[in-house]
Amino acid sequence: MLLWIPLLLVALYAGASPVKLGDLELRQDAPAASGTAVAADVTAAATIDITDAMSGPTSALSPTASPEPPTATTSTDDTSVPNATAAASPTSSTGGVEGGPRAAASTGSSDPSNLDLTVVKFAALAESLEASFYDAALEKFSPQSFTEAGYEDGQAIVDQLSVILQDEQAHLSALQDIAKSLGGSTDDLDTCVFNFDAALLDVQTFLATARVLEFVGVDAYIGGSILISDRALLVNAAEIVTVEGRHNTILNLLNGGSSVPNAFDMVLTPQQVLSVAAPFVSSGCDPAVALGLQREETPPGLGYSPTPATPALVVTNQGPVRPGTLVTFGGAGMDGKNISTLFCNMIVGGATQAIVLPLQECVVPDGLDGPVHLFVTDSDRPLSANIVDRDGSIIVAGRSIPPRAIETSTHAQDLRSSSSIPSQTP
Repeated sequence: MLLWIPLLLVALYAGASPVKLGDLELRQDAPAASGTAVAADVTAAATIDITDAMSGPTSALSPTASPEPPTATTSTDDTSVPNATAAASPTSSTGGVEGGPRAAASTGSSDPSNLDLTVVKFAALAESLEASFYDAALEKFSPQSFTEAGYEDGQAIVDQLSVILQDEQAHLSALQDIAKSLGGSTDDLDTCVFNFDAALLDVQTFLATARVLEFVGVDAYIGGSILISDRALLVNAAEIVTVEGRHNTILNLLNGGSSVPNAFDMVLTPQQVLSVAAPFVSSGCDPAVALGLQREETPPGLGYSPTPATPALVVTNQGPVRPGTLVTFGGAGMDGKNISTLFCNMIVGGATQAIVLPLQECVVPDGLDGPVHLFVTDSDRPLSANIVDRDGSIIVAGRSIPPRAIETSTHAQDLRSSSSIPSQTP
């Protein structure tokens, strides 16, 4: 059986014109002050080990105390949706979903073969992760913490993050209600206990991790929508994903990236979303079992068969990864592989197909802006950017762990030293 590989999500930021967020202006040509940290811009959508923007490596998305992610891979028939226009908006106000989206007026069973319910439960797990993450961060970091990290107005940042937390809590509550309307529940996921120790080492690590989660959140809703049969449920998802896009924009700015790097977002399958969430789960639940990913038979219409996890792919770069960097690989996923026969595929928002390079010549090209999905394949045929059309049979590498990566962009420096975002009281 061919295995679908959780992908590496690399965020690379190039120069652009100044971006405004309310009364905030990010001057991208301002020189960084000596000793001031800038935002990490390499992230991952699988077993993630984000580093912060400081000079040394810091694990952010792969808590060392957490278990290995449960088996969650797919066959080549994995289903998804085409690239869709991003809902992100360069504004400082996220605006909560008042009352939450309505529950879909349809029926179903609690059996995992009910795809609508399965997708809702995937989304609920992601929202529970995000809500718990922001809650833990706001418990740990005070306005003074952000001020000491170099931001001019720490209170404004805390206020904005509090609004984002409220949004995530509203999304989770709505999804729990929708699951009940489908004849099921999220009870077997509501008990999950998360470990965020490595992701909350400091303000920079927290913000870099939050940025990844927002990238993943947007891509996850797009990817899950292709599995949904209930049109009312599609409306529910759309009501949420636009707000997640606004969160994404804010975290981009706080990390020093372009506010809206591309006109189109990319897509993650539910299994790839699970690969992000699972490493954080320390106890209380088994996401793979709750989501039906350990069964031998493919549920009707699902388009994939749960299989053992693919051996890990590790990006082994010891320094920054930016345009011009040769990306190097290792890990169990590469054991016994003849790397001279392998290729790297880089997919960016708005592209119709991947940039393909021999693995030994996998140099990040100039001009990339925004997240990049990176795959290792055994063919020089470019992967389609549309995962409905993508040939998963040529993907050969596994769970990706990004390198130590420090973005040299000066966006974050200018934000921290001379600007602030408008305070927004929840």
